[in-house]
Amino acid sequence: MRPAGLVGYVDERSPSHLAGWVWNGADPSARIAYDVVEDTPDGGRILATGVADGLNPALVTMGFGDGRHGFLVFLMEPVADVTRLQVRVAGDVFTLPLSPHCTGRFEPLGHVAMDVVNNCNLRCPFCVYDYTGVRTTELMDDATFDSVLRLLPYVRAGNLWLSCLHEPTLHPRLMELIGRIPVPFRDRVMFTTNLAKRMPDAFFAGLADSGLHNINISVESLVPAVYERLRKGARHRIFSENWAKLLPALRAGAHPPRVRYIMMAYRSNLAELPGLVTLLLAEKSAWQVEVRYTFEEEHIAAEFRRAELLTAADWDWLAAQLAHHDPDRVLLIRPPIVTPDTASVIAPDAGAAPAGPAPVPDTLVAPAGMAVAAGYPLGMRIDWDGQVTVYSQVTQADGRPLHTNHLEVNINAVEQPADMIGRLLAGIKT
Repeated sequence: MRPAGLVGYVDERSPSHLAGWVWNGADPSARIAYDVVEDTPDGGRILATGVADGLNPALVTMGFGDGRHGFLVFLMEPVADVTRLQVRVAGDVFTLPLSPHCTGRFEPLGHVAMDVVNNCNLRCPFCVYDYTGVRTTELMDDATFDSVLRLLPYVRAGNLWLSCLHEPTLHPRLMELIGRIPVPFRDRVMFTTNLAKRMPDAFFAGLADSGLHNINISVESLVPAVYERLRKGARHRIFSENWAKLLPALRAGAHPPRVRYIMMAYRSNLAELPGLVTLLLAEKSAWQVEVRYTFEEEHIAAEFRRAELLTAADWDWLAAQLAHHDPDRVLLIRPPIVTPDTASVIAPDAGAAPAGPAPVPDTLVAPAGMAVAAGYPLGMRIDWDGQVTVYSQVTQADGRPLHTNHLEVNINAVEQPADMIGRLLAGIKT
């Protein structure tokens, strides 16, 4: 019998791990102790114990306290029969039910952010990377790429990125590298491109049959002068030619990736953005559109900041203009803090008011059938030469991310990725 007020699920269960959450609606701030039990004829063998106090932001969205009610257990000795694994509330016979969407896969990496090159064909004034000292383009080799591919079983769909900081089409053998990815894992891979380097027809045809999860395309404006000012070094004509080849190829492809557009919001393109978002959704095969702010980096010129960064009123106006779109398809990523609110470019009261936050229920409503991701803490950054930084990230009270680095190693020196990941998870508190 379920004790009064308790609700929770096991959302992931594999021979090597369990993840889920448990919350007491009668005492919302309480942290629930639990036992991981292997069911046996003599009543069960306790394999691990813990307290469900891991941070899971999804629980906050669902209205379950402060979100610190998750658990993640890594079993150092995998079990032979996963169906015999249970999670019980400590000191009780109550066993957490499996979510109807419970997965048996062990996918503990939040993302793997890699780059197959170390350079970009553009020098955008808002770029998070400082290319001042970059003189040559270095390429990831096949052996290093294959070493990275060993991580594919441990990430979810779309979360291994072939590019993060740099432009992947600078690698002359990009499509050959994609061809090395095992077909069953292609949907876990994506990349970001500015689409500003003239590419051969074979590139578009190969991409259309690749089976990748998605490609991100960077585009801030369809006005040539604005586009070329923000995408320094690009030619709007070449971008448009590539775009005109890409979309028909994807529509005709056997296994095309989804198309996701990313746009930075500035004063130069603010008035254009609402219409551009609508166009991308209606005519440019957009699966998703993300409009986002500029990360704070010291090398970004002060003159650019003064001329282009939006005020709080600008962001409010933009949110109102985009509020009618499906939030799963149009994502507005505002800065956690907007500094000084100077004169608005466009009146902040124009258009509809932006939607407010979802209300938090004051009574317990069990999320029937809802699975909650484990909120794994680990991310990986991998450079072109295979150098890996493993880190965790939490969101601070002011909304800014806080990174903590846990390990630096070269991927070519890692014999068993699962062992490395397991040891890290066992030592990191979410």
